[in-house]
Order: sequence, then structure tokens, then C-alpha cells
Amino acid sequence: MSPNATDSSTILREERKIPNGCTNGWPSMSDSTEKQCWKGQAFLKINEIVALVKHYSLRAYIIFWHELSMNPRVRSSPFSPPPADELVLSKSDVFSTRRRRLFFLSIHLLALAGLYLCVTGQVKLYTVMFAMAWGTMSSIGVTAGAHRLWSHHAYKAKWPLRVLMALSQTVGVQYSVYNWVRDHRLHHKYTDTDADPHNSNRGFFYSHVGWALIMPHPAFESKVNTVDMADMEADWVVMWQYRLYAPLAFLLSYALPTVLPWWLWGEDLLVAHLVAAQLRHVLTLHSTFLINSAAHMWGLRPYDKNINPTENMLVSVATCGDGWHNYHHTFPWDYKNAELLDYKLNLSTLVIDMFSLIGWAYDLKTVPAELVNKRALRTGDGTRKNTGAGDASTTSPPPPPTNVYGWTDNDLPEEDRQMAQIYKKSD
Repeated sequence: MSPNATDSSTILREERKIPNGCTNGWPSMSDSTEKQCWKGQAFLKINEIVALVKHYSLRAYIIFWHELSMNPRVRSSPFSPPPADELVLSKSDVFSTRRRRLFFLSIHLLALAGLYLCVTGQVKLYTVMFAMAWGTMSSIGVTAGAHRLWSHHAYKAKWPLRVLMALSQTVGVQYSVYNWVRDHRLHHKYTDTDADPHNSNRGFFYSHVGWALIMPHPAFESKVNTVDMADMEADWVVMWQYRLYAPLAFLLSYALPTVLPWWLWGEDLLVAHLVAAQLRHVLTLHSTFLINSAAHMWGLRPYDKNINPTENMLVSVATCGDGWHNYHHTFPWDYKNAELLDYKLNLSTLVIDMFSLIGWAYDLKTVPAELVNKRALRTGDGTRKNTGAGDASTTSPPPPPTNVYGWTDNDLPEEDRQMAQIYKKSD
């Protein structure tokens, strides 16, 4: 337990043999009693502050640098003995975890510098607009690409669109498409359990960013190799991006956003890097993280009240349409990722529909209103307006399990496949 001021004062008095009064403290005897008392109280207060600063600094050091496992207990200082059952990590695990922490710390410090430049007006308007456009492109690469296309097979795409989505997803620096899909499928199969890489039942901070700063839970490591990734390994675009991910991420997320504003409209190189590269990256990163945290905690559950994911409009705005999370976890194979067709709150659906017009996106799968209404009547929280399509009678098909990750999941009920509406079908 951290010492409070009373504890610290007691310890200091015992160590220095100082009584509660100030009559015979360390000040010289020539000082008056009132002056001695004042000096003694000041000395005690300074030592209390130093002790508390030292304690919390060491604790922060432990939390940030030494507490790398999923063990919730944290040592009070680097010199305190570890718990008897503390998880012993390999040198490789320790190195990779500390590297991620240093990376997250560095990009956030640089992003703060970029934010300062924006607030103080030291950046050109073109640079800010470019950063917003570049960030939106990366978000669509994550939501319409890694998420709806590859994780859930909610639609199919020809190779030019797959390449475009893979490059856009790389801009976000959220791991390769292959790793992103693997973790996201596991998230759907074991939502909000220890096997979920960002289990929201462990709190907001953990589900938002903490999961990336510590070693995964043993339950995750025991399940991750069970995810079927054969479809990803058969996609040459996914494997190409996987092999070249590091240089592509450096080029697309940091080098180009730094050089283009400098080259095209004369922005300062450092300003361009801090705003268009670092600040843009951190903002888009946290917007995606909100899906794992805020959209699993706050909002309505009109389709399934028995699961944590919610309908969160603010998260949808921040992520180009991926905040309608209660619907998504109920029907993960719907390419719209939502029931509504408001493109202002679902920009990724608009992009998919636009590419379907030129034939690059096809086999767009969506849930018929009848099936949505039946499921909402049966398991929803009552906040969805009844459209009159279907009812909750016993003749309705049973609700699909909540642990389905997408269209290619073998656990997807056959009734859902038969009832699904598919637009722009391939020949």
C-alpha cells in the first residue's frame, strides 16, 4: 500500500527520534521555540513529499517497465520481492513488450507536440486537411478492408481493390492485415473473455490500449492458433503485405505524410511530420481503439441485450461507421456493419457501394429486415422501433450464436445463409 502523509510522518519521527512537538528538534538552540517549530514542520512536509514522489515514481516505473505479464498484482518498487506465482517471461517476450511500450510512448509524445503546433497556429491549413484525408483513408482501409472484407468476408473484392485496401490499412500501423484478421476473429469467437485480446470486462483502459502494452493472457495464447487462417494464406495480397509490412508502414505512415506537405505546399518538414504523420496516426489509432472499449460499454443494445457490444453513434463517426457494434456482433457478416443506411454515419459502406458500381466489390451480403426484426424482438433491449416485419413467435428461426466471426465461419447457422440477401452477385 502507498504510504499516506500520517504514515510518512510517523516513520520519519521514529527514524530521527523527533517527538510530535517541536521543542527539541534539529534547529539550533539559539532559534526561538516558534521558529524551531516552523522549521521542523517544513522539514517534515518536504520529506513527506519526497517520500511520496519517490514511491509513486518507482511504482510508475514498475507498472510501465517491469509489469509485462497479465498478472494484475504490481510490486510496490523494483526492490520488493515478486509474487510467488509471478509469470516468468522469456527474454524475447520482455524485449517485444518493452519495445511496444517505448513505441507507444514516443508516438504519443510526438503527437502532443503536433497538437501544440495546431493549437498555436504554427501549421498550414493544407497540412491539417491533408492529415485528415490521410487519416480517413487509413480508417477506411481498416474498417472496409481488414474488418469487413478480410475478417468477416462480408463482401468480395477484385485484386485492385484488395491492394488499395491493404495499402490504406498499412497507413494506420495497426499490425498487418493477417495479424489484424487473426486477432479480430478471435475477438468474435471469445468476446469479452480472457481469450479475447481486448477483453472489455477487464476495464476501459485495458480494452482500449492496455492490451497492447502487456503480454497476452494465457487463454488468448492457447486459442490463437485455432483460428482458421487458410483463406488469408491463400490471398496473395494479404501475404504480400504481411512480408513487406515494416517498410510499407514506414513509407506510407511516416515518410510520405512528412515529405508530401513539404514538397507540394512548402510546409516545414518537422511540422509536417508531427502533424500529418504522428498526430494523425495517434488520433486514428485511438478512434479504432474506441470500438474495443467505448463501444463495448456505453450505448444501446437493440439487437442483443445479452452481450456487451453497444450501438454508439460517436464511435461510428470516429471510425467511419464501425460503432454500430451491437448489430455487428449479432450479424457480423453484414457488409454495412449496421442496419441504417445513413452514409454520413457509415462512410465505409458508401466506399464499398461506390466500388460495387464499377465491379471491384461484389457479393455484398446483408441481413433482411425480417431476420433483423425477429432477432431484435427476441433478444433486444426494446429500444429498436418495430418495423412490423416478423415476430418473436416460436416458429421463428433460433437466434445465431454470438460467437460467429463471419460468413466463412462454420458455426454460422444454415438458416442465416439461406435468408441472406446478396447484392452484385458474381457469375
